[in-house]
Amino acid sequence: MAESPQPVRVLPLERRDPPALGSVRLTGRLHSNDAGVVYAGEAAGRSVVIAMLGAGAEQDPYARARFLQGVEQLVTAENAERLIESDIDVDIAPWVAIRADGWEDGLSAATAMLAPVTLDDIAPMGDARGPTFRPHWFRRDGAGRWRLWPLPWPVSLSMAGRWTYLAAFALVLAIAALALWIAVKIFEDQPPPPPGPGPFPPSPSPPPSPTPTPTPTPTPTPTPAPTGPGSTTTTDVPPRV
Repeated sequence: MAESPQPVRVLPLERRDPPALGSVRLTGRLHSNDAGVVYAGEAAGRSVVIAMLGAGAEQDPYARARFLQGVEQLVTAENAERLIESDIDVDIAPWVAIRADGWEDGLSAATAMLAPVTLDDIAPMGDARGPTFRPHWFRRDGAGRWRLWPLPWPVSLSMAGRWTYLAAFALVLAIAALALWIAVKIFEDQPPPPPGPGPFPPSPSPPPSPTPTPTPTPTPTPTPAPTGPGSTTTTDVPPRV
């Protein structure tokens, strides 16, 4: 009895994965190999699958050209409406988002777009012998360069995520209230400061010093000259010049 294929699992995004590409919000990983990463996403309420070149492949111009060739082979004029969004700027890793009717169908289409990057779409000729071929940049795995600004706010949180945010917010409020209570108690326990020296009373102004009265100089009283016969009067006459 043939084994039934395992259902496609949507794995959580890794640290280096972008939260969104363009208007497509990424919800998880579907697959990764040497060529790039396949993401599960959502755009305008529809499920989409995103194929993005990896960190090593996006540095190789030939790998970029083969990726665009794979996109052209998948998205033709007949099914052009399947293409949701894309970005092939040379400054970032090129990516393409296509509509997915299911994760299995979307993963198959995305890996088909990435197959030419590592030449996996070429059928082997004869029996395979010798070492396995791998590109020279296979060690640089993971998501390539991406650009998104401003970063989107998470629009959906699980119940556990909501409780985590609420618990963190409550913890911050509790720490702030505790710090405020400690500050109030510290200022309450301090003794009042001693009273400082008050304003000095105004000193009385010194009385005005008395003005000394000049001492009168005694004037000598002239002695009356004797009168009588034979007396001579001496008069001081200033000399004439």
